[in-house]
Amino acid sequence: MTLREFLNLFIQSSQFQLEVDIIEDETQVKVNFTGEDSGLLLARMASPLYALEYLCNRLFEGHKEQIIVDCNNYRGARVKELKLMAVTAAETVQRTGDPLKLSPMSPEERRIVHLTVSNSETIRTESEGYNENRSCLLYTSPSPRDRG
Repeated sequence: MTLREFLNLFIQSSQFQLEVDIIEDETQVKVNFTGEDSGLLLARMASPLYALEYLCNRLFEGHKEQIIVDCNNYRGARVKELKLMAVTAAETVQRTGDPLKLSPMSPEERRIVHLTVSNSETIRTESEGYNENRSCLLYTSPSPRDRG
């Protein structure tokens, strides 16, 4: 069974009103859903979307390409949202001096926060918590004279 056949079977079996586009290159396969029922894939912070992506990657793990499942460009919008959240949180930490813990995120989302703040000389991030409760903590870093 091909990825397209599997996704069409998923749409048909679930009776969702969705259309799927698949774009392949040498390193990844991008799947994008659109349609009336796209909100169902984006419910609960897009957990159905991520679950479908995980399932696709497990079922087709013999292929060398990574499968990325998206819906109505949710991932692009989420990256923008996470970057804005990271910058705003960093500004708050800088202003108040108090650490700030963000809500739990997936490893991919935490990585975006860490990278967004990584060029700051005054703010540091680290992940804390376990499993699905793992989140980013932002705090002020010691000044160079305090380090040593």
